[in-house]
Amino acid sequence: MQINEKNFNASFKCKFYCCGYSTRTERLFLERKNEVKVNIPVSIFGAFPEVSYERILDEDISVGASLGVSVDDGDTYVGKYQFSPYFRWFFGGDRESARKYAAGFFIEVNASVYSVKGDEDIGGGSNKTNFERGAGLGVGLGWKYVSKNNWVGEIFLGGGKDMSGNDIGGYPRAGISIGKRF
Repeated sequence: MQINEKNFNASFKCKFYCCGYSTRTERLFLERKNEVKVNIPVSIFGAFPEVSYERILDEDISVGASLGVSVDDGDTYVGKYQFSPYFRWFFGGDRESARKYAAGFFIEVNASVYSVKGDEDIGGGSNKTNFERGAGLGVGLGWKYVSKNNWVGEIFLGGGKDMSGNDIGGYPRAGISIGKRF
């Protein structure tokens, strides 16, 4: 059987385009492994802007951290700051679409270092507001959507138990975040 140049070129182009599409999809995923998000409700209503960074490690695993800082004297929100690193395991998404990596329902394991407002009785019917530091471990659940233009929206709810020995009890972890995958 003799292979002519026309058949060889057609075969080569087909293989090249198929491999090129696969490589392009993988490259697209490799280029977009980072996310920056803002927790909208606490930023607007709680005077506690919270920004998160998330790094995608695999199609269903990511790690990240969020940092929130109070912009008032602690009257609106219950604390001065909260730093929470987290690990997420996603259930959903597929290899066919790069925008579906690290999307869908997720379970989160988190840790947190934070401050909580407390009142101290100083006698004479007066109270002094102070802030106690705490640290703890917790879990959460959520769902993440990623658009075709790599905009990210997520909703999550969870919390954790204080492990620092204070009488703080724990910390909340909840929000509706919007951001961008890049």
